Amino acid sequence: MPGLPGDVKLDWHRPASAVDLRTTGPAPLGLYIIVGPGAASSLQAMLPVLAATAAEETVFLLAPNAVMESFFLRRHTTRMTAASEPLVLQLPTSDAQALWMILLEQIDGLLRRTPRTLPLTQSLGSGDPTMTSNLKQSMEQAMSIEGAVAVALVDQRSGMCLAQAGGGMNLELAAAGNSEVVRAKLRTIEALGLRNSIEDILITLQHQYHLIRLIPSNPGLFLYLALDRQRGNLALARYKLTDIERNLKV
Repeated sequence: MPGLPGDVKLDWHRPASAVDLRTTGPAPLGLYIIVGPGAASSLQAMLPVLAATAAEETVFLLAPNAVMESFFLRRHTTRMTAASEPLVLQLPTSDAQALWMILLEQIDGLLRRTPRTLPLTQSLGSGDPTMTSNLKQSMEQAMSIEGAVAVALVDQRSGMCLAQAGGGMNLELAAAGNSEVVRAKLRTIEALGLRNSIEDILITLQHQYHLIRLIPSNPGLFLYLALDRQRGNLALARYKLTDIERNLKV
């Protein structure tokens, strides 16, 4: 298949039931499951089977209108074993080309980090080979901000993390959710006819600030910073995040 190493085999399969997901022989390196609306009942039977496949990575790619399926997966996938805990991504579009590009990015990331030894939300010191020295330095600088809890560089088009550091939350899930926030705000600004670009978006929680900083030099990317309200200074954090954004190279 174009875009994949020659020794990687990619099979497309449309299971009629959960039983069809059972594999024989070596465990697959990755399972990428495309889920549309109306599949919530099938997912309930599917999860126990997937937990037994021992795949290195399981990813659910949900259609934009698969709302009930998204709710079900985010509620029930934590019951699976840690080794098979899947990643749930809400697709930004149902376009076939966008789906193909997201699949390639996921498979490429899996190949780069195999064998998988890292948890889904990894810390900066994990030695992830996909993170360039510049990205590592940027993540280090962000985590040096007083009160920083977690930080991620996110592709808003796919909702995926390109780099991340810190912990205390599922950064993959946070990246996907905040990508929806950014896209929604961009659509609103366009609908209102405002001739302004977004610099940052602030979400205030009871104990944290969540700051989204868009990167003009790399359209489609943003920095996401979770900041402890008691320990952090919001104004200083925004200033430092702006400086990091200006020096970021992807």
